[in-house]
Amino acid sequence: GMLLLRDAVAWWEQEMLLRAERQAWKDRFLVEHSLVNRTRQITGSPSRQSVTWLHRHRGFAGGVVDRLVEAVMSAQEAAGWALAGLGPLQVRCIESVRYSSADDEVREDGDEGWHQDEYSVLTAVLTLALSHDLQGGETEVDRGGRPRRAEGMQPGDVLIFRSWDAHRSTPVAPGERHIMVLELWQGPQVGNDAPEGRQADLEGGLARLCPPALAADASSAALLWFCSRAADEPAAWAHLTRAAELVGGSAYLWELAAA
Repeated sequence: GMLLLRDAVAWWEQEMLLRAERQAWKDRFLVEHSLVNRTRQITGSPSRQSVTWLHRHRGFAGGVVDRLVEAVMSAQEAAGWALAGLGPLQVRCIESVRYSSADDEVREDGDEGWHQDEYSVLTAVLTLALSHDLQGGETEVDRGGRPRRAEGMQPGDVLIFRSWDAHRSTPVAPGERHIMVLELWQGPQVGNDAPEGRQADLEGGLARLCPPALAADASSAALLWFCSRAADEPAAWAHLTRAAELVGGSAYLWELAAA
């Protein structure tokens, strides 16, 4: 369910991404649309999350994002994930995400515990920096059984998973973790002037995503659960039933069932 690329992004490429982030911090358009350092307390966690969107300044990264997309696509193809049926994938969002202990006031509450990157197909998490005192902060992926944890991630390493699989960052206390998150989807590539950091709607919705996604990955309980929301789809209840069979020790799906 996860692919790990060690040393996939060189130190100088990481510096170029940080340069893009610094440019984003000074961008009045992004500031006005609350796309810079959007900070929230993670529900039920001692951690906070701060996000800056980089789509307007990817040019400052000197092609690093494009090379990362190529690496992600090559890795999933080599792993036999069989996602070709979903068509050409485009960049949906580019996020610089910083996690730290919530030891002072934060500006916005939010969940962002276990979640799915709804309507995206692939998610890549690039580690940029880890503080020396970091405890926690690993990415966990939950496909419906026992969650798997990506341990030992170092700057330059890239973790790849299918976006419909539930995932989270484990609580950070103490320390800091800085990552870049890239999502690929069937929709259009995010434009430089997009007022949303992450495009919300996929044209065609579940009817477009679910048939080819299920054909490629019918063993993901999280995907089956997600696609069961298509009320007008005849197989919806079958998806839900199969998801329940696959739940096992799934923390995410038990949370959904309890809600």
